[in-house]
Amino acid sequence: MLSLLFRLSCAFVCIVFVQTSAIAADTRMQVDVVAETEGVEVSWLHANVREASALALPQLWNRIVPQYALGMIPKKVKAVRFMQKASPTEAGVRITFHQPRVLNYLKEHKLPYIAEQPALNVVIQLYNKDGRPMGETTNALLELASSEAAAMGYRIDDQGASLVLLWRWLDDKQVSLSVRGNSKLSEYAETRMLTAADPLEQLKSWMSVVLLKARDAHVEATVVETEGFELAPDQSNPLNDLVMQPLPKPDVELRLAIQRHASLADQVLFEQDLRQDPRILALSLRQVNRDGQQYRLQLKGSDDQWLTHWFARRGMTLVPTIEGWVVQ
Repeated sequence: MLSLLFRLSCAFVCIVFVQTSAIAADTRMQVDVVAETEGVEVSWLHANVREASALALPQLWNRIVPQYALGMIPKKVKAVRFMQKASPTEAGVRITFHQPRVLNYLKEHKLPYIAEQPALNVVIQLYNKDGRPMGETTNALLELASSEAAAMGYRIDDQGASLVLLWRWLDDKQVSLSVRGNSKLSEYAETRMLTAADPLEQLKSWMSVVLLKARDAHVEATVVETEGFELAPDQSNPLNDLVMQPLPKPDVELRLAIQRHASLADQVLFEQDLRQDPRILALSLRQVNRDGQQYRLQLKGSDDQWLTHWFARRGMTLVPTIEGWVVQ
Protein backbone atom coordinates (compact mmCIF):
# COMPACT_ATOMS: atom_id res chain seq x y z
CA MET A 1 0.00 0.00 0.00
CA LEU A 2 1.26 3.42 -0.92
CA SER A 3 2.12 5.23 2.30
CA LEU A 4 0.72 8.67 3.08
CA LEU A 5 4.24 9.99 3.49
CA PHE A 6 5.18 8.83 0.01
CA ARG A 7 2.04 10.49 -1.41
CA LEU A 8 2.95 13.79 0.21
CA SER A 9 6.56 13.60 -1.02
CA CYS A 10 5.51 12.93 -4.59
CA ALA A 11 2.89 15.67 -4.51
CA PHE A 12 5.51 18.16 -3.38
CA VAL A 13 8.24 17.46 -5.94
CA CYS A 14 6.57 15.77 -8.89
CA ILE A 15 4.24 16.86 -11.66
CA VAL A 16 2.86 14.11 -13.84
CA PHE A 17 3.06 14.98 -17.51
CA VAL A 18 0.50 13.50 -19.89
CA GLN A 19 2.23 12.13 -22.97
CA THR A 20 0.14 12.52 -26.11
CA SER A 21 2.83 11.25 -28.46
CA ALA A 22 2.21 7.96 -30.17
CA ILE A 23 5.85 7.02 -29.71
CA ALA A 24 6.33 4.24 -27.17
CA ALA A 25 7.88 5.22 -23.84
CA ASP A 26 11.66 4.97 -23.70
CA THR A 27 12.42 2.42 -20.98
CA ARG A 28 15.82 4.04 -20.41
CA MET A 29 13.93 6.82 -18.65
CA GLN A 30 12.75 4.41 -15.93
CA VAL A 31 15.39 3.86 -13.25
CA ASP A 32 14.84 1.56 -10.28
CA VAL A 33 16.54 2.78 -7.12
CA VAL A 34 17.04 -0.27 -4.90
CA ALA A 35 17.30 0.35 -1.17
CA GLU A 36 19.66 -2.55 -0.50
CA THR A 37 22.04 -1.42 -3.24
CA GLU A 38 22.10 2.14 -1.93
CA GLY A 39 22.47 1.07 1.69
CA VAL A 40 19.24 2.66 2.90
CA GLU A 41 15.79 1.52 4.03
CA VAL A 42 12.90 1.16 1.60
CA SER A 43 10.82 3.46 3.79
CA TRP A 44 13.54 6.13 3.55
CA LEU A 45 13.37 6.09 -0.25
CA HIS A 46 9.58 6.34 -0.12
CA ALA A 47 9.84 9.38 2.15
CA ASN A 48 12.69 11.11 0.28
CA VAL A 49 11.78 11.26 -3.37
CA ARG A 50 14.16 14.12 -4.12
CA GLU A 51 17.10 12.10 -2.85
CA ALA A 52 15.88 9.02 -4.72
CA SER A 53 15.83 10.97 -7.98
CA ALA A 54 19.38 12.17 -7.28
CA LEU A 55 20.48 8.55 -6.89
CA ALA A 56 18.75 7.64 -10.15
CA LEU A 57 20.19 10.41 -12.32
CA PRO A 58 23.74 8.97 -12.70
CA GLN A 59 22.19 5.72 -13.89
CA LEU A 60 20.20 7.65 -16.48
CA TRP A 61 23.35 9.43 -17.74
CA ASN A 62 25.10 6.06 -18.07
CA ARG A 63 22.33 4.94 -20.43
CA ILE A 64 22.06 7.91 -22.78
CA VAL A 65 25.43 9.68 -22.69
CA PRO A 66 28.44 8.01 -24.35
CA GLN A 67 31.17 6.83 -22.01
CA TYR A 68 33.73 9.38 -23.13
CA ALA A 69 31.39 12.30 -22.31
CA LEU A 70 30.20 11.34 -18.82
CA GLY A 71 32.86 13.50 -17.20
CA MET A 72 31.60 16.51 -19.17
CA ILE A 73 28.18 16.57 -17.46
CA PRO A 74 27.82 19.41 -14.93
CA LYS A 75 28.07 18.10 -11.37
CA LYS A 76 25.51 20.35 -9.69
CA VAL A 77 22.42 19.52 -11.69
CA LYS A 78 19.21 18.83 -9.76
CA ALA A 79 17.67 15.53 -10.77
CA VAL A 80 14.19 16.58 -9.69
CA ARG A 81 14.00 19.05 -12.59
CA PHE A 82 13.88 16.07 -14.98
CA MET A 83 11.56 13.86 -12.95
CA GLN A 84 8.18 12.97 -14.41
CA LYS A 85 6.93 10.67 -11.66
CA ALA A 86 8.01 8.36 -8.85
CA SER A 87 6.44 5.00 -8.12
CA PRO A 88 7.06 2.88 -5.00
CA THR A 89 8.33 -0.67 -5.43
CA GLU A 90 8.91 -3.45 -2.95
CA ALA A 91 12.66 -2.88 -3.22
CA GLY A 92 12.65 0.93 -3.35
CA VAL A 93 11.44 3.52 -5.87
CA ARG A 94 11.11 3.66 -9.64
CA ILE A 95 11.96 7.11 -10.97
CA THR A 96 10.62 8.00 -14.41
CA PHE A 97 12.37 10.90 -16.09
CA HIS A 98 10.79 13.29 -18.59
CA GLN A 99 12.57 12.48 -21.84
CA PRO A 100 12.12 15.82 -23.68
CA ARG A 101 13.47 17.73 -20.70
CA VAL A 102 16.46 15.40 -20.39
CA LEU A 103 17.38 15.58 -24.07
CA ASN A 104 16.82 19.34 -24.24
CA TYR A 105 19.19 19.80 -21.31
CA LEU A 106 21.90 17.81 -23.09
CA LYS A 107 21.33 19.78 -26.29
CA GLU A 108 21.55 23.11 -24.47
CA HIS A 109 24.85 22.10 -22.90
CA LYS A 110 26.13 20.73 -26.22
CA LEU A 111 26.69 17.28 -24.76
CA PRO A 112 26.60 14.18 -26.97
CA TYR A 113 23.70 11.83 -26.33
CA ILE A 114 21.91 8.79 -27.73
CA ALA A 115 18.43 9.98 -28.67
CA GLU A 116 16.76 6.58 -29.06
CA GLN A 117 17.43 3.28 -27.38
CA PRO A 118 19.47 1.13 -29.81
CA ALA A 119 18.06 -2.31 -30.64
CA LEU A 120 20.75 -4.95 -31.19
CA ASN A 121 20.46 -8.50 -32.40
CA VAL A 122 23.57 -9.92 -30.74
CA VAL A 123 24.98 -13.11 -32.25
CA ILE A 124 27.96 -14.77 -30.57
CA GLN A 125 30.15 -17.42 -32.16
CA LEU A 126 32.94 -18.88 -30.04
CA TYR A 127 35.48 -21.55 -31.04
CA ASN A 128 38.37 -23.11 -29.17
CA LYS A 129 41.84 -23.58 -30.65
CA ASP A 130 40.72 -26.87 -32.21
CA GLY A 131 37.84 -25.16 -34.00
CA ARG A 132 35.11 -26.65 -31.82
CA PRO A 133 32.21 -24.46 -30.68
CA MET A 134 32.15 -23.47 -26.99
CA GLY A 135 28.45 -23.68 -26.26
CA GLU A 136 28.38 -23.07 -22.50
CA THR A 137 30.62 -20.02 -22.68
CA THR A 138 28.57 -18.67 -25.59
CA ASN A 139 25.34 -19.01 -23.58
CA ALA A 140 26.93 -17.32 -20.58
CA LEU A 141 27.94 -14.34 -22.74
CA LEU A 142 24.47 -14.07 -24.28
CA GLU A 143 22.89 -14.11 -20.82
CA LEU A 144 25.22 -11.32 -19.71
CA ALA A 145 24.36 -9.23 -22.77
CA SER A 146 20.65 -9.56 -21.94
CA SER A 147 21.10 -8.84 -18.22
CA GLU A 148 23.22 -5.72 -18.88
CA ALA A 149 21.02 -4.32 -21.63
CA ALA A 150 18.60 -2.21 -19.56
CA ALA A 151 21.29 -0.70 -17.33
CA MET A 152 23.53 0.12 -20.30
CA GLY A 153 20.86 1.74 -22.43
CA TYR A 154 20.32 -0.72 -25.28
CA ARG A 155 17.93 -3.59 -25.80
CA ILE A 156 18.34 -7.08 -27.20
CA ASP A 157 15.93 -7.57 -30.10
CA ASP A 158 15.85 -10.25 -32.80
CA GLN A 159 14.54 -7.58 -35.18
CA GLY A 160 17.32 -5.15 -34.32
CA ALA A 161 20.54 -4.41 -36.16
CA SER A 162 22.78 -7.47 -36.24
CA LEU A 163 25.97 -7.41 -34.22
CA VAL A 164 28.00 -10.58 -34.77
CA LEU A 165 30.88 -11.30 -32.40
CA LEU A 166 33.16 -14.10 -33.57
CA TRP A 167 35.84 -15.22 -31.12
CA ARG A 168 38.52 -17.79 -31.99
CA TRP A 169 41.24 -19.16 -29.75
CA LEU A 170 44.51 -19.00 -31.71
CA ASP A 171 46.43 -20.91 -29.04
CA ASP A 172 46.27 -21.33 -25.26
CA LYS A 173 46.32 -17.57 -24.63
CA GLN A 174 45.74 -15.58 -27.80
CA VAL A 175 42.12 -14.92 -28.80
CA SER A 176 40.96 -13.08 -31.91
CA LEU A 177 37.68 -11.21 -32.19
CA SER A 178 35.92 -10.27 -35.41
CA VAL A 179 33.04 -7.79 -35.13
CA ARG A 180 30.67 -7.55 -38.07
CA GLY A 181 27.01 -7.09 -38.94
CA ASN A 182 24.79 -4.22 -40.07
CA SER A 183 24.79 -2.19 -36.86
CA LYS A 184 26.15 1.37 -36.83
CA LEU A 185 29.40 0.09 -35.33
CA SER A 186 32.08 -0.22 -37.99
CA GLU A 187 33.36 -3.74 -38.57
CA TYR A 188 36.78 -4.42 -37.06
CA ALA A 189 39.00 -7.18 -35.70
CA GLU A 190 41.44 -7.40 -32.82
CA THR A 191 43.52 -9.98 -30.98
CA ARG A 192 44.18 -10.07 -27.25
CA MET A 193 46.40 -12.07 -24.96
CA LEU A 194 44.36 -13.45 -22.08
CA THR A 195 45.88 -13.69 -18.62
CA ALA A 196 45.85 -16.65 -16.25
CA ALA A 197 42.60 -15.39 -14.72
CA ASP A 198 39.20 -16.87 -15.58
CA PRO A 199 38.87 -16.53 -19.38
CA LEU A 200 35.09 -16.23 -19.15
CA GLU A 201 35.34 -13.14 -16.97
CA GLN A 202 37.83 -11.60 -19.40
CA LEU A 203 35.53 -12.33 -22.33
CA LYS A 204 32.62 -10.77 -20.44
CA SER A 205 34.59 -7.57 -19.91
CA TRP A 206 35.66 -7.60 -23.56
CA MET A 207 32.10 -8.10 -24.77
CA SER A 208 30.75 -5.31 -22.54
CA VAL A 209 33.21 -2.90 -24.15
CA VAL A 210 32.08 -3.95 -27.65
CA LEU A 211 28.40 -3.54 -26.77
CA LEU A 212 29.05 -0.07 -25.38
CA LYS A 213 30.86 0.81 -28.61
CA ALA A 214 27.86 -0.41 -30.59
CA ARG A 215 25.53 1.64 -28.39
CA ASP A 216 27.68 4.77 -28.56
CA ALA A 217 27.76 4.51 -32.36
CA HIS A 218 24.18 5.84 -32.21
CA VAL A 219 25.23 9.12 -30.60
CA GLU A 220 23.56 12.26 -31.93
CA ALA A 221 25.73 15.07 -33.28
CA THR A 222 25.72 18.03 -30.90
CA VAL A 223 25.30 21.64 -31.95
CA VAL A 224 28.55 22.79 -33.55
CA GLU A 225 29.85 26.29 -32.97
CA THR A 226 31.49 28.21 -35.82
CA GLU A 227 34.70 28.70 -33.83
CA GLY A 228 37.36 26.29 -35.06
CA PHE A 229 35.74 25.94 -38.48
CA GLU A 230 36.58 27.49 -41.83
CA LEU A 231 34.65 27.95 -45.04
CA ALA A 232 35.86 25.70 -47.83
CA PRO A 233 34.55 25.08 -51.34
CA ASP A 234 32.51 21.94 -51.92
CA GLN A 235 34.52 20.15 -54.62
CA SER A 236 31.47 18.19 -55.74
CA ASN A 237 29.47 21.33 -56.49
CA PRO A 238 30.23 23.06 -59.80
CA LEU A 239 29.02 26.35 -58.31
CA ASN A 240 31.56 25.97 -55.48
CA ASP A 241 28.98 26.57 -52.77
CA LEU A 242 30.59 27.09 -49.39
CA VAL A 243 30.25 24.43 -46.72
CA MET A 244 31.48 24.24 -43.14
CA GLN A 245 34.52 22.01 -42.62
CA PRO A 246 36.34 21.51 -39.31
CA LEU A 247 39.94 22.57 -38.95
CA PRO A 248 42.14 19.65 -37.88
CA LYS A 249 43.36 19.77 -34.30
CA PRO A 250 46.99 18.82 -33.62
CA ASP A 251 47.55 15.50 -31.86
CA VAL A 252 49.25 15.49 -28.45
CA GLU A 253 51.81 13.03 -27.10
CA LEU A 254 52.43 12.86 -23.36
CA ARG A 255 53.93 10.68 -20.65
CA LEU A 256 51.79 8.93 -18.05
CA ALA A 257 53.32 7.54 -14.84
CA ILE A 258 51.22 5.15 -12.71
CA GLN A 259 52.46 5.32 -9.10
CA ARG A 260 50.65 2.29 -7.79
CA HIS A 261 51.31 -1.43 -7.83
CA ALA A 262 48.93 -3.60 -9.84
CA SER A 263 48.69 -7.25 -10.77
CA LEU A 264 49.40 -8.22 -14.33
CA ALA A 265 45.69 -8.88 -14.89
CA ASP A 266 44.72 -5.44 -13.56
CA GLN A 267 47.42 -3.82 -15.67
CA VAL A 268 46.18 -5.53 -18.82
CA LEU A 269 42.54 -4.55 -18.12
CA PHE A 270 43.59 -0.95 -17.46
CA GLU A 271 45.47 -0.77 -20.75
CA GLN A 272 42.53 -2.32 -22.60
CA ASP A 273 40.05 0.18 -21.14
CA LEU A 274 42.27 3.13 -22.01
CA ARG A 275 42.90 1.91 -25.55
CA GLN A 276 39.14 1.56 -26.13
CA ASP A 277 38.63 5.31 -25.65
CA PRO A 278 38.25 6.94 -29.09
CA ARG A 279 40.37 9.89 -27.93
CA ILE A 280 43.45 7.65 -27.59
CA LEU A 281 45.39 7.17 -30.81
CA ALA A 282 48.21 5.09 -29.30
CA LEU A 283 49.27 3.73 -25.92
CA SER A 284 52.65 2.09 -25.31
CA LEU A 285 54.24 0.78 -22.11
CA ARG A 286 57.70 2.36 -21.77
CA GLN A 287 58.93 1.18 -18.38
CA VAL A 288 57.98 -1.00 -15.41
CA ASN A 289 59.75 -0.67 -12.07
CA ARG A 290 59.06 -0.96 -8.35
CA ASP A 291 57.35 2.45 -8.36
CA GLY A 292 54.81 1.51 -11.03
CA GLN A 293 54.51 1.79 -14.81
CA GLN A 294 55.25 4.51 -17.33
CA TYR A 295 53.33 4.89 -20.58
CA ARG A 296 53.45 7.06 -23.65
CA LEU A 297 50.07 8.31 -24.83
CA GLN A 298 49.17 9.86 -28.13
CA LEU A 299 45.89 11.75 -27.92
CA LYS A 300 43.54 12.65 -30.73
CA GLY A 301 43.46 16.43 -30.69
CA SER A 302 44.98 18.86 -28.22
CA ASP A 303 42.59 18.40 -25.28
CA ASP A 304 43.98 16.31 -22.42
CA GLN A 305 41.78 17.62 -19.60
CA TRP A 306 39.29 14.75 -19.97
CA LEU A 307 41.94 12.37 -18.58
CA THR A 308 41.33 13.79 -15.10
CA HIS A 309 37.66 12.71 -15.20
CA TRP A 310 38.55 9.36 -16.79
CA PHE A 311 40.84 8.38 -13.92
CA ALA A 312 38.62 9.93 -11.23
CA ARG A 313 35.77 7.59 -12.24
CA ARG A 314 38.15 4.72 -11.56
CA GLY A 315 39.18 5.94 -8.11
CA MET A 316 42.51 7.47 -9.18
CA THR A 317 43.90 10.99 -9.06
CA LEU A 318 45.69 12.54 -12.03
CA VAL A 319 48.32 15.19 -11.25
CA PRO A 320 50.01 17.29 -13.98
CA THR A 321 53.82 17.61 -13.89
CA ILE A 322 56.45 19.12 -16.15
CA GLU A 323 57.15 15.72 -17.70
CA GLY A 324 53.53 14.68 -18.13
CA TRP A 325 50.86 13.21 -15.86
CA VAL A 326 51.23 11.22 -12.64
CA VAL A 327 48.46 8.83 -11.53
CA GLN A 328 48.16 8.19 -7.78
